[in-house]
Amino acid sequence: MVNTSSSHFFMSYSREDANLQRRIIAELRGRGINVWVDVENLIPGSPAWEREIERSIRAAAGIIVLLSPDSNDSEWVRREISFAEQNEKRIFPVLIGGEADDSIPLRLSNHQHVDLRRNFSSGLDELASALRDHIGATMIHKQIKPETRKPFQINPANFKKFILPGSLAFLGLACITAIIFAARLIVTYANTSPTQTVTTPPLDVNPVTPDTATAAPIVIDTNLDEPTGKIVYTCQIKGDEVCIINADGSGWRQLTNSPSASYYASLSPDGESVVFIGKETGNTEIYELNLSSVTAKRLTQFEVDLGAPEISPDNKLIAFTYRASNNIAQVWVMNRDGSNPHVFYSSASQETHDPTWSPDGTQILLAMGRGENNKLYIIGFDGHDPQVVNTSIDTRGRSDWSLDGLLSFDMGGPFQHDVYLMNVDGSNLNKFSDGNNSQGASFSPDGKWIAFTAYTDVANKDQSSCEIYIIRIDGTDLRRLTENGYCDYQPRWGR
Repeated sequence: MVNTSSSHFFMSYSREDANLQRRIIAELRGRGINVWVDVENLIPGSPAWEREIERSIRAAAGIIVLLSPDSNDSEWVRREISFAEQNEKRIFPVLIGGEADDSIPLRLSNHQHVDLRRNFSSGLDELASALRDHIGATMIHKQIKPETRKPFQINPANFKKFILPGSLAFLGLACITAIIFAARLIVTYANTSPTQTVTTPPLDVNPVTPDTATAAPIVIDTNLDEPTGKIVYTCQIKGDEVCIINADGSGWRQLTNSPSASYYASLSPDGESVVFIGKETGNTEIYELNLSSVTAKRLTQFEVDLGAPEISPDNKLIAFTYRASNNIAQVWVMNRDGSNPHVFYSSASQETHDPTWSPDGTQILLAMGRGENNKLYIIGFDGHDPQVVNTSIDTRGRSDWSLDGLLSFDMGGPFQHDVYLMNVDGSNLNKFSDGNNSQGASFSPDGKWIAFTAYTDVANKDQSSCEIYIIRIDGTDLRRLTENGYCDYQPRWGR
């Protein structure tokens, strides 16, 4: 069996073909092929969806497209094929239903396809063989260049701009000093009679020693409120994984190493464990990882798609997003160990998702709406009568609630997001960040700092240029915590 843990294939398909898609994935994995499907708990077409799709396609060895009349009519399948073509990925068309003329898009008509309509098993063998051959060819031709560090060099432009004029100024000053000194000697010599002896006072050669007994001690201001605690986040190393770092930038660790994806992580109130979303099968489930033993256990087994788990402040409950069979997101709550899962709030016409606990655990802040057009609502723990916080905002989801009664969220167009803050009653709405597609803000436990994601290459819309930053709540002392060649996002701050 081929080990493909480091080489996966992205699968594009229509939702109407989901049953057959799951069967094909199981068969391919049984043949040693690692398959990644799109993140179903994200809303298709949203910036978060596009980011996840492009990341997975960029990291994939190729893309498998399941062809049917439904997929030929699917806007999302067309966009995924476009992503693959833009990133120069090998496309493997697989005909699963309908007639070829109705199922194969014109752009793929020149690609050799595998036909599963009549000979399912032999067709899968043919597909698996082609995928293995492609992985082998890719690995043979792939050259990994070691990182080289340039030695320190003086910039010639800076040399001309600063060092050369400085040297000339120094020489000029030395010449002037010499002339003045010579002139003074001449004047002294002219005013001295032949019998007069010129006397020079002795030099003071005794060094001045500081009075150590009275020297003022160095005082360190301990009221600077340096950042403490840990920040857990999604790190795009080889696919989505969960990483953790201390708030001062030390102690970085990769916590997961999964063949599919791990993301949406958050810390327990005691800082001893992390809950996150894992995608080991066709669906997403909630897992918990102990930070001391670095062992993970599965808390749910719904066989639907879950997202955004958050542990309550008293460490007894977990709120999360549950995508129902009708593809409408709901907010659910369960006990800390995964027992007694139940609907907390749902709407027949709108999606409710991305829950966040109030600091005292008596209320939940959630997003409700469609796509990018979500409002933030606060709802009591009885699960009734949600109150909109501010009708003027449109956000896509995840928010946070500080100890001091501030709410954070982000909004904006594609690659134009910014972090916003407002009071818990919706007043004093302010844009906190200024560009760089800033998003995903999370308050420190003491409410004095904010962690967020910002992009270093917005101009080129580089999806891999997102890094984790922290900044004081007053907008000062910006610090960058991560710096690498892959994306770091979804920060969540804890103890």
